[in-house]
Amino acid sequence: MHEIVIITHGLFGEELFQSSEMILGKQGNVHCLSVLPGKQLAEVVEELDEVIKKANNGVIILTDMFGGSPSNIAFSYAGRSNIEIISGVNMPMLLKAFSGRLAGEDLSTLAASCREAGINSIKVAGELIRR
Repeated sequence: MHEIVIITHGLFGEELFQSSEMILGKQGNVHCLSVLPGKQLAEVVEELDEVIKKANNGVIILTDMFGGSPSNIAFSYAGRSNIEIISGVNMPMLLKAFSGRLAGEDLSTLAASCREAGINSIKVAGELIRR
């Protein structure tokens, strides 16, 4: 089973993970890493290194926003064959990550389907009403 790592500013990733477990139930192989005030970025890098070293079947890293510290940390691992990184994590993306890995999707397929789930979930209610 793929490892899922959520790296965010503050405790956003932990809260997102807990909320997703309310919907799909308990999930294993999930790691929430937080960039917090006073916490050195090197500590987050060390935490991520540990997860990656122990991973047997690949790692999908979800970060909160492109260009932020969590994404910059993750992007230093880009290009490795057993790691996929997606920025802009939201609830539908995370739920798809859980269901897709359970279904046995390979890492690149899982990353693509997570991206699509995240994008497709973004709606402007007013546009839907005016149609």
